[in-house]
Amino acid sequence: MAERGQKVLFLDRDGTINLDPGYISQPGLIQLLPGAADAICRARDAGYLIAVISNQSGVARGLIAPETLPLIHERLNELLFLQAHASIDYFACCTHHPVDECNCRKPLPRLVYEAQAYLGADLSRSAFVGDRITDIRTGKGSPVRFTVMVRTGEGREQEAQISRPEDRPDFVAEDLASAVDWLLAQPEL
Repeated sequence: MAERGQKVLFLDRDGTINLDPGYISQPGLIQLLPGAADAICRARDAGYLIAVISNQSGVARGLIAPETLPLIHERLNELLFLQAHASIDYFACCTHHPVDECNCRKPLPRLVYEAQAYLGADLSRSAFVGDRITDIRTGKGSPVRFTVMVRTGEGREQEAQISRPEDRPDFVAEDLASAVDWLLAQPEL
């Protein structure tokens, strides 16, 4: 029997893992959402690697220094570890402006495929969780097995704007903890 690839939990960052106050330009501005660290820890314990896929146009807009983005991610991992011995395995960000017409900005799935190659991911055993319709489109364009929208961040407003059947997630969760609960209950993964 062929060896199966690694299952990966792809996560949006702002509004899914941490509060989204706008452009997070300094590491000290990162604040975890309640239950996020424990949820990531439980997913890791269940065999998932964790990849963050995030649009960070604040870099192109001059609001976030390019050299600060890795420091922000270090701080995020620090907080996750302090709260629940959790961590992110892979970070991928599109730092372009939305008008740049790049090929890596969500909802395009390029960053998911890059993470897949780096992590040895089996997308058929993986999931994408985020608080925006673009996250759902990214997951469906990859194609991961499941897409989940969380109602944190922009989630409630975005959920109300879903009009196309192809934008409907497989599940809508109150938060990342509920999303992980649902994913861990799925026999397909």
